[in-house]
Amino acid sequence: MENSVGFMTVFAVSGSVVLVALQAHKRLLSDFMKKVESELGTAAGVGKVQQKKKVRFADDVIEPSSNNKEYRKQRSRLNMDRSSSLCNSQCQMINPDEDKMPENRRALYEGIVQSKILKGNMVPAFV
Repeated sequence: MENSVGFMTVFAVSGSVVLVALQAHKRLLSDFMKKVESELGTAAGVGKVQQKKKVRFADDVIEPSSNNKEYRKQRSRLNMDRSSSLCNSQCQMINPDEDKMPENRRALYEGIVQSKILKGNMVPAFV
């Protein structure tokens, strides 16, 4: 009888040790997987929902009217004036400031490039 009580005690202790080891392994594995997923992103593409980015335009951006007729008239006049002045003088150089990208678009593209650099998808070429 004493042998059977000892055997049952060993059986119960070893079973509880196995259960504790399995629970510890599950927790360690799940913590490790959470860290890996946060580092690399999830495999299925489902993960943290990113907030929608807000675009702030430059102060000098012109808001077109609702039907855009006035805006188009102004732009067509500017283009006609520019093309006629270029046609009148054969070798007139275009002002480099006129050919520049608008400030709001440049800021937007710089933000996109910076976010790609931070994510590691792109190597900075201008550094």
